[in-house]
Amino acid sequence: MSDVTLFGPAYSAYTRIVRLVLEEKGVSYVLEEVDFISSGMPRAQKERHPFGMVPAVRHGAEVFVEAAPICTYLDDVWSTPALVPVDPVARAHMNSAISALDAYLWPDIRELTTQALFAPLVGGWPDESVTERMVKRLEASLAVFEERFVGRGYLHREQITLADLHAVPMIAYLAQTVEGQVLLKDLPLLSAWWHELKGRACVVATEFDLSTYSWARKDTD
Repeated sequence: MSDVTLFGPAYSAYTRIVRLVLEEKGVSYVLEEVDFISSGMPRAQKERHPFGMVPAVRHGAEVFVEAAPICTYLDDVWSTPALVPVDPVARAHMNSAISALDAYLWPDIRELTTQALFAPLVGGWPDESVTERMVKRLEASLAVFEERFVGRGYLHREQITLADLHAVPMIAYLAQTVEGQVLLKDLPLLSAWWHELKGRACVVATEFDLSTYSWARKDTD
């Protein structure tokens, strides 16, 4: 029986980041779903995470929060395959890519996804003005990310790193939207990276279906 438990919903990008690391490492773990969309964040998760967020990981008697430090911990404890470059320069660029994803890409991808994917699922209507604004912002930020990190080989150059696995859930959500598919067509290097990574075993193993959740609207027409 595994002594690693991951708390968070499969649909959470940051929960999936941790799952990707666990799968890539071949670590046995239990995913305990924390479906906060259905009825808010459960009290138990608020007790695990001081800010009431996901994910959290329990390993033995210790509980860890926030995806990036969790993933660093997992890479330290399970050393193979290594997901952090030994070279300090490459490691710094990896961390820069992760920071850029968190600060400049994911907030807009999340908002675009909310309008394009989640709103229809719960029976709502997307706000086209928000969608247009997110697309415009992402046109610029994705181009910078492609040039600065993908084009210079800081994603999937000689090895898969934590930066690759950090990016996967975000680009996966982007690729599920019509707007994101159009954006990716103009980003050949990022598109090639995604085409290669999306078939990787850890990525396939962490796929999920939003329609299986109780809050997803079921059409009966």
